[in-house]
Amino acid sequence: MSPTPPTGTRVACGTEQLRWRLTRLTVKPTKGPTALLSATNTGATPCAFDGYPDLEVLGKGPAVDAKPKTTTRVRLLLGHGRTVEIPLFYPAVRLRDGYCAIPPDEDPEISARPPHPASTDYGASVQMSDPQGRQIRATVCDTIRMGSPRLRPVA
Repeated sequence: MSPTPPTGTRVACGTEQLRWRLTRLTVKPTKGPTALLSATNTGATPCAFDGYPDLEVLGKGPAVDAKPKTTTRVRLLLGHGRTVEIPLFYPAVRLRDGYCAIPPDEDPEISARPPHPASTDYGASVQMSDPQGRQIRATVCDTIRMGSPRLRPVA
């Protein structure tokens, strides 16, 4: 996340105008993303999604934060009804040493905050679902790496 707010006439997206979703894509170790975090602008006006969101997974063990895979600058204008997608890369199975920060038998709390949140914007709780929309538990066994946010193509 960039420490300074967007400049110009672009108003930063806030939690109150975003609908967050977290979809697990696969649990098998692959080079592709394990999950997809998305945010849809449900507000009446466009907003700036400039940077990376804050994503935190809390369980009974240590918390897991998401970190960008790259330092590439991201500047997106999210119009009403448009969705930004952020691919997430992390192992969802125990590592060779048996380590798993959030094991499959825990029900973690997941929260997301947009880039450049207002001081009173504490984010939103997010539930993980499978591709069919059924709620599932998140298993996170290492740091989450975020791919670059991108606008979902218009259908």
